[in-house]
Amino acid sequence: MRGVIIGVTVIVLIGLGIAAWMLLTPRVPAGASESPVPGTRATGASTPLAGPSPEATPVDGSEVPAPEEGTAPSDRLPALPQPTPLIAAPLPENASATGELVAGFPSSIASAAGDDEVLESSVTSDGRTMQAALKARTDATPATVTDRFRAAWSALGLTPTGGEPVSASDPFTTVTLAFTESGTGTIYTVYATLRTE
Repeated sequence: MRGVIIGVTVIVLIGLGIAAWMLLTPRVPAGASESPVPGTRATGASTPLAGPSPEATPVDGSEVPAPEEGTAPSDRLPALPQPTPLIAAPLPENASATGELVAGFPSSIASAAGDDEVLESSVTSDGRTMQAALKARTDATPATVTDRFRAAWSALGLTPTGGEPVSASDPFTTVTLAFTESGTGTIYTVYATLRTE
């Protein structure tokens, strides 16, 4: 019995050895030389090989050409417009008013709608920075007022910052809209900080 087991084991080992030899030995096509000369194909032809071999002949187009200087790739998006200040020097004098917009108020940024009642307004200037505040009352809902200011600020190129209170900004301007509860309509306040540069 022991002899049978040893015989089967030897036959299995020989079979595994032959299988490994067949898998690891490169196959040579019929009629081809078994030992090709370096730099030639296995058929014995003298055609140079391309590739990383030291004997290989360089082939045109094997490298990516450098892009021309000063040209942008055509698959990129166009550049975004650069923000610019919404106000310019000279800035208005510090002032406040009741029932109307104060002189020098940046109405293109934080103006009350035609039917809204201006309660208070003010501007304060310091060097290249101006702060403006507007408090007004309207019969419109807070959502309507919010939509109106968001549309106006978007048209000026300001980006919404999200969250509460409602606000938007760019590198030169920051505006904020807040609401106060009232039994006589919607009271809102707009705060703006603007820079000339």
